[in-house]
Amino acid sequence: IMGELRGHKDSFNIKMEKAKSVSEAEKIRVEYLGKKSPINQAMSYMRMLAPEDKPKLGSVVNAIKAELEDSVAKRKEELETLQIQSQMETERIDVTMPGLSRKGGSGHRHPLSMTMEKAVDIFVSLGYDTVTDIEDSPEIEQDYYCFEALNCPKDHPARDMQDTFYLTENLETLLRTHTSSVQIRQLEKRKPPLRIVAPGRVYRKDDIDATHSMIFHQVEILALEERGKLNLGHLKGTVEHFLKEMFGPDIKVRFRGSFFPFTEPSMEVDVFFRGKWLEVLGCGMVDPNVLTMAGIDPQKYSGFAAGFGVERFAMVIHDINDIREFYKNDRRFLDQFPHFYDEGIVAMKKGEGRTEAAALPVSVEKETDSVAKEEQKEEPKKNKKKKTPPAAPTEIDVSKLDIRVGVITKAWEHTEADKLFCEEIDIGEEQPRTIASGLKAHYNAEDLEGQRVLVLANLKQRKMVGYPSHGMVLCSVNEDGSKVEFVEPPADAKIGERVMVDGFDGEPASENQIIKKKMMDKIFPDLKTNSDGVATYKNQPLSTEAGPCVSQTKMANSQIS
Repeated sequence: IMGELRGHKDSFNIKMEKAKSVSEAEKIRVEYLGKKSPINQAMSYMRMLAPEDKPKLGSVVNAIKAELEDSVAKRKEELETLQIQSQMETERIDVTMPGLSRKGGSGHRHPLSMTMEKAVDIFVSLGYDTVTDIEDSPEIEQDYYCFEALNCPKDHPARDMQDTFYLTENLETLLRTHTSSVQIRQLEKRKPPLRIVAPGRVYRKDDIDATHSMIFHQVEILALEERGKLNLGHLKGTVEHFLKEMFGPDIKVRFRGSFFPFTEPSMEVDVFFRGKWLEVLGCGMVDPNVLTMAGIDPQKYSGFAAGFGVERFAMVIHDINDIREFYKNDRRFLDQFPHFYDEGIVAMKKGEGRTEAAALPVSVEKETDSVAKEEQKEEPKKNKKKKTPPAAPTEIDVSKLDIRVGVITKAWEHTEADKLFCEEIDIGEEQPRTIASGLKAHYNAEDLEGQRVLVLANLKQRKMVGYPSHGMVLCSVNEDGSKVEFVEPPADAKIGERVMVDGFDGEPASENQIIKKKMMDKIFPDLKTNSDGVATYKNQPLSTEAGPCVSQTKMANSQIS
C-alpha cells in the first residue's frame, strides 16, 4: 500500500509541474484528491488491516493529502501570477501612440477650451501676460486672497452674494469662487505697471440646472499704470475691442452702472447679438482699498479690471441653451465644433456656412451624424421617448421675493464683527429667524427689540463671521448711504403675513434660486420709496392686508436694500 501511495504522489508532482493554467491544475487536484481518487481509494484497505495498523495507514494517507493540497495551492498561485503577467504583456498599450476612435476621426477640442484660448489670445495681443501657474493661480485658495484683500472683510454684506465651498472649519481655506484672487497675488508679487490675463476654473455652491454649474471657468484681466494714464475710457475701449473680437465687428455694446466690492466705479456690459441684448461681463476701475491692501499706493497708481464666465460666452457664441452639455462628453455634441477657434468660428458667429448639425448644438437628441448612425446599427433598437421642450423662462420680478412681516424679539452686538448686530426675529414660524445685519452704525441694540420689520425670508442660511444668518431685513437708504432706516409694516399687519405688490402675484422662488446674485440685481434696483416714503416696486406699493409699508421716518425717494 505504501509503495502505491508513493507512486501516486510522484505521478501527481510530475503532472502538476506540467500544468499550464489554473483550470488544468484544478483538474489534476480532482484526479488525485477527489472522492474517487486513488489517494482516497487507499482508505478502503482499512478493513483488511489489523486494528493496531489502521491508525498508521490513516496517518500516512492524511499526510500525503495535506502535502498534495499544499502543492496545489502553491502551483495555482504561480499560474495565476504567470497568467496576469502574460495578459499584461499581450494587452500592453503604448500610451505614447495617438488614440484613434474605432469609428474613425481624431475627435475635437472642447468648445470651452477654444473659447478660453481665443479670449486669452486677444488680450495677449494687447500686451497682457498670461497667469496660469499653480503657484500664482491656485484653485484651493485662502479667504484673504478670495475676499478680504478684494475689499470684502468678514462682515461685508457683499459676501452674501457668494456660496463658497469651505475646506476648513475656521473658514480660512476654500475653493476659489472667482479668479480675482489671482490679481491680488500678482499685485503682491509684481510692481506696476502691469497687465495680466488670468484664466481658470472656479467653484460655487450652485444648484445644477440649464444655466448654472458648481464648477465653471472665468477669465479676468487687470491693468495698472501710473495714476492718470488709465481711465474709464481706456477700460471701455479695451472691453469693446475684446467683445468685437469675440462676437464679431457688427455687435452693439452698452455699459450699465453696477456694484462690485473690488472696483469703483463698476459696470456690467451687454452686447446686442443675434437680435437681443445679452449680459456678458463685469468691469470697473480698481478700488483704491484693493491697491492699499496689496501694498500699492493708490495715489501713485490706478487701473482697471474686468472678468467674464467662459461658459456664458461659449453658450452665446454657439447657441447652446444648456450648460450641462459641456460636461457630458457626448461626441455627437462635440463633433459640431471646429478643431480650433480660428477654424470656422467667425462664420458660426455670423450664422454663415453652418451645416444642419452645426446649427443645432442646443440638442443632441437627433442622430444627425455618421457616428450616431453607426451606433444605431450596433445597438438594439430601443423605444424612444419624446422629450418635452424646456419650459419658457419665468419672469423675474418682486414676486420671487418672499417678504414677511416680522418683529425683532432680541438683539445684541456681534462679538467678532464691529459693524454687525445679531438678531432674533419672529416671522410666524415655529422658531425665530436668526439674522445678522449691518445696522450698528445707525441703531442701538436696545432700540431694536420690539421693532416691526420686513424680512426677506427665502435666502439660504449662511454664517456671517460665525453667526448663522437666515434672511435679510429690508431698509431704506439715502443716496450717500449716511442714513439707513427700517421699512415698517402697518401696525395691524399680522406677523408672518406675506407682503405683496399689486400686479406681481407669482410664487416666490426657492431658497436655492433666490440667492442667485443676478436675480437680486434684477429686482432690487426697482425697490424704492416714493415721495411719501411708501415702499414701492416699479411704483406699486409693497402692501399687507392692513395697508402699505412705509419707511420709518417716511424717507422719500430712497433705495430699498
